Amino acid sequence: MEKGTRWRILEEVHRRGRASVADLARSTGVNPATVHHHLARLEREGLVLTEAMRQGPGRPRLVCVLSEQGRGLFPQGYRWLAEEILETLHALEGPGRLNRVLRRVGDRLAARFRSRLGDLAGEERLAEVVAILGEMGFEPSLQRTREGLSLCNRNCPVWGVAQKYPQLCLMEHRLVDTLLVAQTRRTEYRLGGAPVCTYLV
Repeated sequence: MEKGTRWRILEEVHRRGRASVADLARSTGVNPATVHHHLARLEREGLVLTEAMRQGPGRPRLVCVLSEQGRGLFPQGYRWLAEEILETLHALEGPGRLNRVLRRVGDRLAARFRSRLGDLAGEERLAEVVAILGEMGFEPSLQRTREGLSLCNRNCPVWGVAQKYPQLCLMEHRLVDTLLVAQTRRTEYRLGGAPVCTYLV
């Protein structure tokens, strides 16, 4: 994102954790009407969440926080930690043990969403799986092709680590199959040079 007024607003919300329009106007030097305009656009882009907060009599004030997507714009240090954990596990236990651990992690992730998916089937289940993958940061989309329905993950939230540990890609594929209760075929693979990962349902 270009480091203009909207970025300064995001930085201020990130620093404060929760900020009102008045807070942002004071800290950025932008008038409240302009702050409102930028917040509306940031909310449409999924980077902030806004809510009305009432404090005593009078009109409630608008406050905002960063969404999960918005927080992802700021360094969080997860990549180096994940790499250290995987490297240590690989060194101490060997590749076979690492593969089994990641398989178990995928199973635990799938189990977390089992009650949410319930008895959903067909298009309803597929739509809910797309929503779950979106919450995990995969930016999924569905496309109808001559071969069938394709699930395309436009983003890889573990891309930096997966380049060193492609076992994470196997975990992702297994997770997709488990959530869909179907066997999919990966037709595009980011580590294989494609811009996305795509699964034929």
